[in-house]
Amino acid sequence: MKLRQVVGIGLLCLIASTQAWASHNWDDFGTYVTSNNVRAFTKDLGGLIGSSTYTTGRILGWGGFQIGPRAGMIFKMSRGLGDTEAERNQTALGDRDEVGTVFSPWLQADIGMPFRIDGFIRASSYQGLTIAGGGLRWGITRPSETVGALQPMLVVAAHSASAQDFSATHYNASLVLSMKFKYFVPYVGGGVDYTTLNIGNGIGAQAADIRGQREYAATARATAGFNFKLPSYLDLSLAANYAYYGLGGEASLSLRF
Repeated sequence: MKLRQVVGIGLLCLIASTQAWASHNWDDFGTYVTSNNVRAFTKDLGGLIGSSTYTTGRILGWGGFQIGPRAGMIFKMSRGLGDTEAERNQTALGDRDEVGTVFSPWLQADIGMPFRIDGFIRASSYQGLTIAGGGLRWGITRPSETVGALQPMLVVAAHSASAQDFSATHYNASLVLSMKFKYFVPYVGGGVDYTTLNIGNGIGAQAADIRGQREYAATARATAGFNFKLPSYLDLSLAANYAYYGLGGEASLSLRF
């Protein structure tokens, strides 16, 4: 079996099994959020929303088009504050160990425009959280199909998100560097996610002191991944993320012209 087939099967298994890993629901926020864990939650949410914005590692180029499902995940949410281990282990979605992997899928469409600019839009609605947004990618230098050619790229994105007891706005800026090979493109990137969390008035008594308030948080996020060209105009991308929450991941399978 070829490497590309193995990677493709692995991605399908990953997506299929994620539901079994994750036991969280975003509607649980109103029950478990406290002043001790709200800042960590805001950073985690920003890191999750900001993932998968540059899965090809390169710009599409004028006239290029790409569409397909994406997914971002946090393997385990960040610890909060508190005097005891139980308090620090209590996230805004529940016990850190019981919540497990936090996962968000979405559909994204990208289009190549003049002046080495790509535009993209994306949307998601999953387990009580709705996200919509988009952004731009700009190739700092002209892309080359020569093996070993480097492509530096800037990415900016903005999103809005809403759930039963909170809403959020998210902004991201990243610098990405990729290298061209015959069948795949490795890429690394780093950036900052800035998130404003608006806390609803319907949250439980355990968080009465933060009802109706806003939480602001910025967090750095690093990404390293690979983009594979598959038959039939398909692109597969797999990457690891590291941010305030620790280790996370992202994946995409898209149709590219």
